[in-house]
Amino acid sequence: MDRSQKIMYTMEEQADLNILTQETKINVLPPKSTIIFKLLETLDLKTDTKTLEIGPGGTEHLPYLFQKAENIVYFGASNEPALIKPVLNDKIENKQIQFAKITDEKLDFQDAFFDCCFTVNTIYFWPDPLTYLLEIYRVLKPGGKMHLAFVEKKFGGHLPWTQLDFSFYVVDDVKSFFKQAGFTQIGVKEMTETVKDKEGKETNRPFIVISGEK
Repeated sequence: MDRSQKIMYTMEEQADLNILTQETKINVLPPKSTIIFKLLETLDLKTDTKTLEIGPGGTEHLPYLFQKAENIVYFGASNEPALIKPVLNDKIENKQIQFAKITDEKLDFQDAFFDCCFTVNTIYFWPDPLTYLLEIYRVLKPGGKMHLAFVEKKFGGHLPWTQLDFSFYVVDDVKSFFKQAGFTQIGVKEMTETVKDKEGKETNRPFIVISGEK
């Protein structure tokens, strides 16, 4: 192989590497093995999807969410949206990221507005889960999907820091709430997240994702 052939061969290898790198960047795995990233990894989002998150605890996961598809529009609804730290300011300016307040368990959105809704570790604090799910059902488009991730009662109910103001549930209870709210195609996934204790030791903790379709 002469020098020009070697150069051409090297350029072709680099092109293949560039393509592979781009594909890897687009399909990058979640940077953390936590419940929110694990949930987002399972979502099959499409271009122009309007997503709603109930009770976002932060915004660290949003850059990963926006890698899932083109032109995603995100709304975060919580009791205290003013406390959420801004992220991705360019998307806020373009109104691809918006935050709204939940008032009296009501969502200030019109009927059939969202394609997808998800929430993580919030059901423990809902005074009436069925009321919340009925409201989420209302704002989802026909065919829209709801994904709820939570730690089941047998794994979270005994923890000392969950004894006050926490209400844990078993899978059948949550499935029943989904069904009563009108959701169909109800599915259950058992997953694990990696968490650290006070000493910094990592442990795997199981959690459940229940999904339903309007």
